[in-house]
Amino acid sequence: MRPLSRREFLYAAAATAALSKLPGAGAREGVWLAGDLHCHSVYSHDVWSGPEDDNTGYEEFYTHGHTPGEQIALATLRGLDFLAITDHNRVESIHAPDYVSSSLTLVPGYEHSLPGSDHAGVFVPRRDLLPDVIPAGNGTAAWLDEIHARGGMAICNHPFYGNENDGDALAWDQSVADTQRFDAVEVWNSLWLTRHELTPVYEPDNHLAVRWWDTTFRGAATGASDNHWKTLDPTAGVGQPTTWVYAPTNSAAGVIAGVQAGRTTISWQPPALGGPFLTLDVVEDWSGRAAMVGGSVRGDGQHLAVVTTRNALGMTLRLVANGTEVVHESRVTSSRTEVPLVLPSGGRLRAELLLEERYALTALTSPVYADGRAPAKARREPTRGRPLTYDGSGFAALPAPALHPSMSCTCAH
Repeated sequence: MRPLSRREFLYAAAATAALSKLPGAGAREGVWLAGDLHCHSVYSHDVWSGPEDDNTGYEEFYTHGHTPGEQIALATLRGLDFLAITDHNRVESIHAPDYVSSSLTLVPGYEHSLPGSDHAGVFVPRRDLLPDVIPAGNGTAAWLDEIHARGGMAICNHPFYGNENDGDALAWDQSVADTQRFDAVEVWNSLWLTRHELTPVYEPDNHLAVRWWDTTFRGAATGASDNHWKTLDPTAGVGQPTTWVYAPTNSAAGVIAGVQAGRTTISWQPPALGGPFLTLDVVEDWSGRAAMVGGSVRGDGQHLAVVTTRNALGMTLRLVANGTEVVHESRVTSSRTEVPLVLPSGGRLRAELLLEERYALTALTSPVYADGRAPAKARREPTRGRPLTYDGSGFAALPAPALHPSMSCTCAH
């Protein structure tokens, strides 16, 4: 390895000093928590609980699911820190006797069916704030107002699910204005490779959801197992994938605040199964100012992207700018990677890990944003890269996802 030049040495030193002041590095102001914000129990209508089930018959025995306590126990075994059980339009699970844990933070919630067959995760900081589902009869905007008034958040779930007959069409059907007020987008639902040309039985098309979110929505990315049935536990059980949240406190309110701040990163496996952990910070070369995911730096000046990984040796690291370009790609050989680059004003940068080049993702971060411009003397031309694809061997490059006719920008289903 060649020695660092004087400029590179000073650059790295400034970045290290700046990052030591960031939340999550050095003097910590919060904590990274691993969890799952979307799984189901036997209270959901599409899960069988046995002969006494109130809404699913024995002929659907293959849909046998978990009680709330069983999901909590499995999440604990898989090393998660928090869990949300989100049954379809029902809150019985969060008031059940076995909805209790001495180690997990339980985030009360449910999955709401909105007009147009859209699904959204609803979460509040305490169970008493959710005695029943929150009515949406007065429209999505008023419904979101009520969620936020309770200190909660709403997540757009699997925005491309249900498009099996429409190719790359967007399934999410809420208005642009309403969608922009959601707190996050579930861009990774169940297995990454569930896509309409491969698995037509279940196809959330995560590769399309990621690129749609990354080019149209400012806010956090989340991933979730959406686990319904015990038969899926080995490959799509709770924590597959896992959402990591940098939270100010280890509480349901802290998890909600972390997601709302955009401080999230996703791993394909939970901690106990060795899932990789991926974070991104960006430092301004001219000032030493730094930002973690969800935060912002000024654009049009020289930046240093600092990527930290765990359980990722040998994987492919990519930095994606503005949701469209791969501006860096390399094999992970250490726990820290530093990449000089220039983000344009109004741009964004995120990181991702892959097992195989351009195809099988193992981790993904929310973005760092470039708001405003660097001082005139510090300005540089933005870094350019090759077009982003998730094609893989034998697949032609996929076109950018077409937006729903009702939308010119924004997020999910």
